[in-house]
Amino acid sequence: MSQREQQQAQAGAFIHGLLIEKQCDYDAFYHLTFLLGNSILLPVFSSASRIVGARGAPGPQLQVGRSYHLLLLMRPRQLKYRGMGEGAGKPGLVALALRQVARDARGVSGERIVLQHHPVSGRIIDPDWEWEHQRYILVETAIGRAVLNRKAAQDDLKERAGELAAGSLLEWELWRSELLAVLDGARPGSS
Repeated sequence: MSQREQQQAQAGAFIHGLLIEKQCDYDAFYHLTFLLGNSILLPVFSSASRIVGARGAPGPQLQVGRSYHLLLLMRPRQLKYRGMGEGAGKPGLVALALRQVARDARGVSGERIVLQHHPVSGRIIDPDWEWEHQRYILVETAIGRAVLNRKAAQDDLKERAGELAAGSLLEWELWRSELLAVLDGARPGSS
């Protein structure tokens, strides 16, 4: 079994969600919203040119109402390393309440509050994980496995970058998560 086939066989450990909203800007950038278990709404950014699926499906092929296993690239503002002996907590989520204007066919129909969730920490599974000939840090978050850019992490952590080890915790401030790959084919909406 190839490395990619092994990674796809482990897709169940990665983030799994139902695509409930898909907005496109400039025919290349997508703002996706996935509904995860426990009513968690996860916003995800994607560039159609970067997404690689099990069948080579690009971002435009993602369909609202279908479930996907996702390989997400977490893009933190500030990354902090907590070694195993530093009293680090469990991987967590933070929720942000966003005000949005709801529109219908007649125009504006009022405001709504949308509670979006973002992973803010992850336990390192593999500090030097490979995907599509790129090196990442594989982490277990509160919602499933995701990756961090290894080079960006080294820049943030500076002298502590050499200490990265499986079992340690990384914490970050929110910025965004990007869709790096769809790990399996789409399945009809039931999770």
